[in-house]
Amino acid sequence: MDFQGIHFANPIWLMGLLALPVLTIITIIISRAKHSTFSLGNPRLVEMASGLFSVQVIPWFLRFLVIALCLIAAARPQSGQKRVEEKKPVTDLFVALDVSGSMITPDLKPNRITAAKKLLSEFLDKVQDVRVGLTIFARISFTQCPLTTDVAVVKQLLANVQPAPYSIKLDGTAIGDALVSCLGRLENGTKLSGEKKETVPSLLARFADKPQETDKAEGNHQVILLLTDGGDNASRINPLTAAQIAASRGVKIYTVGIGSLTPVPAVFIGPNGQLTQGIDRRTGRIAMSDPVEMGLLKEIARITGGKSYSAENNKSLQEILDDVAKLEKRDVTVTTHWEYDELASYFLIAAFFILALDLLLEVSVLRTLP
Repeated sequence: MDFQGIHFANPIWLMGLLALPVLTIITIIISRAKHSTFSLGNPRLVEMASGLFSVQVIPWFLRFLVIALCLIAAARPQSGQKRVEEKKPVTDLFVALDVSGSMITPDLKPNRITAAKKLLSEFLDKVQDVRVGLTIFARISFTQCPLTTDVAVVKQLLANVQPAPYSIKLDGTAIGDALVSCLGRLENGTKLSGEKKETVPSLLARFADKPQETDKAEGNHQVILLLTDGGDNASRINPLTAAQIAASRGVKIYTVGIGSLTPVPAVFIGPNGQLTQGIDRRTGRIAMSDPVEMGLLKEIARITGGKSYSAENNKSLQEILDDVAKLEKRDVTVTTHWEYDELASYFLIAAFFILALDLLLEVSVLRTLP
């Protein structure tokens, strides 16, 4: 309950104030009826001294004022300043970047992974009110950066990423494992300090028990941005199963296939660190890399309600990331709170002094004869 900037934590006690005026009058009338008055002196002065509003009323007025102050103190009056916490809409975005050996293919300039890193860095500058995390994957996945609002840190860690066998030694493409790793990080990113963290096995076990249950939080908006240049060939967890888990958690997956949709010459890192083209022993011709498996990426996006894109060159990849930067955001309710100072003590101190004044008047000015 608020009144002129004063807040009462226990306003029920204020109901007692409504009865005080009537109770005061009744008490004075009863008290005067019990005592007889002997009139001596000027009749007009005697009448003024013995009326309803005579000096004899003062002790009763002071006592009921003490009661009123105690009732107000019991209602816990508080003063403070209203503070509104403005919370902007937020999206939790986890980027899963393929760093398999084929990402050095130069159909994007200067190659797939360098183009992806550059355009991703520019993308991070464009997105607003987003918590970002980064997972890199080849045959295994690794969380390069957990969820954070510090985009500069994510960009720095992204710049340090190198294709297999550098950032990740084992080459391959494990899309399903990378998606589940991102889901675990997103799940733990929404938990408060002290809450039990989700692990990948527990996430899978819970989904296996209730595969159709939607367990997303109200208003929650979380997204995985998957960038890969090939088909899944190393996952322990089927990518479509990972997509179903994401859908059950309310997480959308945006998939981006990087590279040509037709086979292109495969590029390898030679023993001396130089790029070289390989020879297919079966045909004796230049080895060709497998094209992006867009069918799988489209199905992953469809299951989760996301979108699927194909980036065959730098320009198309930039346009795709510009589109993803317009991600819908979840609305966060604006919360209002007060910072209060307790005022009850002031009312109690005032009641104490008034009570002391009443006692002083009773033994001095308003003293009555036996």
